[in-house]
Amino acid sequence: MLLLIWFGIFLVRFGNSYQAEAKIKHYEGKAIKVVGRIASEPLLQGVSQRFNIGRVQVVTELYPKYEYGQKVAVAGILQRRVINRWSNQFSLMYPSIKVVEADNVNFIRYRLIKFRQGIEVNFNRSLPEPEASLLAGIVLGVKRGLPGDFYEALRKTGTMHIVVASGYNVTIIIGTVVLYLAGYVKRRTAICLGIIAVGIYTVMAGLQPAIIRAAIMGSLAYLGQLLGKQSVGLRLLIIAGGLMLLFEPLLVFDLGFQLSVAATGGLLLLGEKTARIFNRVWLVGKAMGETAAAQIMVTPILLSAFGQVNAFSILINSLILWLVPFIMLGGVILAILPFQPVAWLVYVPLTIMTRVIMGFGNLW
Repeated sequence: MLLLIWFGIFLVRFGNSYQAEAKIKHYEGKAIKVVGRIASEPLLQGVSQRFNIGRVQVVTELYPKYEYGQKVAVAGILQRRVINRWSNQFSLMYPSIKVVEADNVNFIRYRLIKFRQGIEVNFNRSLPEPEASLLAGIVLGVKRGLPGDFYEALRKTGTMHIVVASGYNVTIIIGTVVLYLAGYVKRRTAICLGIIAVGIYTVMAGLQPAIIRAAIMGSLAYLGQLLGKQSVGLRLLIIAGGLMLLFEPLLVFDLGFQLSVAATGGLLLLGEKTARIFNRVWLVGKAMGETAAAQIMVTPILLSAFGQVNAFSILINSLILWLVPFIMLGGVILAILPFQPVAWLVYVPLTIMTRVIMGFGNLW
């Protein structure tokens, strides 16, 4: 019954969202003017920056830099890129932009983003590139400022996921809060504080589909403990995905959302089996097994989207994933204590990871 109710609501919301997108298509190739607030933190890449205003992506020069929450008037020629028969990406490439208003933004989200940007500045002051940007990606889930050649190496080697906030980050955050507070406050209170910490981190990480899915799933898992019910991973994944699709139905066509759900499903359904197969491989066996499980599930999606998959991505991931916990721990310490000795310690695993990624990336 609940499934039928969900499906009915989803169809109604999907129809409304699809009609709204269909109306935008009529303006393809025409000069339009869009006035609205920047709905996402601008992504800086190479000599350009991009951000969203509603359903429209704006790509412009690197300077002047724009900020999340600014109200801008953008005028240009609307371009459309067909993702599939149901979904399109609308863009304004290098339009004229005028800042109308910089106030009246979501204050809490704005302050959290500023706090995160301060951490990024500390990383950039303490480490060279690409290590600084890689650390920001692993700890904070941001891809701002990644050098072009390193970004391309991440894409070629199938390791882009390491600079996207994910379920692993959520597990670390909520688990650490519960672990350290459980001895001082009631477990119920510790879990609630852990969920709040995850919510704050999710906003800081830019509200990406992967981290939202992970945050919902992790929070439901710990709430299940409060209710005394055993958590079932696959059921939680379905609930998390279902809630996100009710909120934004067109996410069903979002590649990041598809890959996130498929990879998590692979870990839940195949993780233990593939881990046993690779268990005899010293040091990287477990990582290789988990990577293989996720890769099996995402391969059909990648083939459909790009027409090719890196055959060595499982090996490459298994060589670097074991470094992630050390980098995350070092990154958190460096964010709190931005001293050079701490930076030297985290620089070692970061350098190993970048050398592996760049080395394999240069082979293609």
